[in-house]
Amino acid sequence: MSYIKEIKSVVDSALSELNDAKAAGKIQNNPVSEDSFLCRWVAQSIKKQRFDNVVLKDLTRWVQQGRSMGKHANLKGQMLHIASVYHHQFPDGDEHVAVTIAQFDDLLTELEKNDWMVHTDQEISRKMRVISDGQHSFVANSAAVEKSFNEAGELVKPMSLYVRGPEAWFIEAFLANGLLATKVTDYKSIIKYHGEYKIWPRNQADCLVVLPESLKP
Repeated sequence: MSYIKEIKSVVDSALSELNDAKAAGKIQNNPVSEDSFLCRWVAQSIKKQRFDNVVLKDLTRWVQQGRSMGKHANLKGQMLHIASVYHHQFPDGDEHVAVTIAQFDDLLTELEKNDWMVHTDQEISRKMRVISDGQHSFVANSAAVEKSFNEAGELVKPMSLYVRGPEAWFIEAFLANGLLATKVTDYKSIIKYHGEYKIWPRNQADCLVVLPESLKP
């Protein structure tokens, strides 16, 4: 089961049924009522196994957030943001053009223009530390770059990238170069003090991507 198709189905169904419930007068049109409805909706979806297990982590997280944070979980806002990103990037099912080495190189150029320290020429086989004196930094394993792109220059394997810098900014830089990224860890990775992110062939990640703020409705 495609994660992309399934997460689109989840948020589309949830938001549609929320609107139907409001139109029928079953719930009030306010954030507390909306998020309460969505928390119950997600919990029932898990109980009834309505969706494939590929999205179970997302559903479980939303239930936990809804029960512990109430309206501050902003489940509706999260779902609207997901719907916006995934329908914008994948308007037809889960199809997407290939991610290329040219896009990756353009990303590196943009980072360097914005005074980032960029390291892509070293093979990483053990935990490392990058000394940057506070400068934002970006690291990719040279061996992984070589193996992840085929002879035609297309990304064919998920590739880890290690980043230390403002997430909102570099996720927008990724997006500007046609890339979506998933987050593996915020901080602790094989590169000390760097978060680990992954880019995927045709942007077809098997879990939720980091959502660009520019695509927030």
